[in-house]
Amino acid sequence: MDFPLHPILVHFPIALLFVSVFFDLLGTSLSRESFREGALWLLGLGLTGGIAAAIAGGMAEDAAEKAGIAESLIETHETLAQATLVIMAVLLLSRLLLRNRFSTRTFAAYLAVATVGLLTLIATGHTGGDLVYKHGAGVTTAPHASQPIAQSLHGG
Repeated sequence: MDFPLHPILVHFPIALLFVSVFFDLLGTSLSRESFREGALWLLGLGLTGGIAAAIAGGMAEDAAEKAGIAESLIETHETLAQATLVIMAVLLLSRLLLRNRFSTRTFAAYLAVATVGLLTLIATGHTGGDLVYKHGAGVTTAPHASQPIAQSLHGG
């Protein structure tokens, strides 16, 4: 795929999933059900966005391998992304089964799993960043530094 869809999509699930947990913490500390309801929606949207980002990442995988990126690095990133999606799907399913109502004990367990999910999400983003910034995945070569950009754009 020539259009870099994966790097556009990944930012949405990252933000939505973090804010979901933040809303849960706010809802608990402020005793506001509206934050808990918002957390549920943010989790669902974040998971949906994560699935879309994973699909786009899968489509970009061949190009990264052809560019010389080690398959093991790509597989690590992909495995972490899949683990994150599974954890977040379990969280969403548990919320739906519990009808978004938690006892103190179940909420503590939920937050523990959510923390693992966010740490996995951080690791996923970190490995993705390494693929781009250390290994050049998805990066096209820039014009030579001594050649003015205007010349390179106009074929000069």
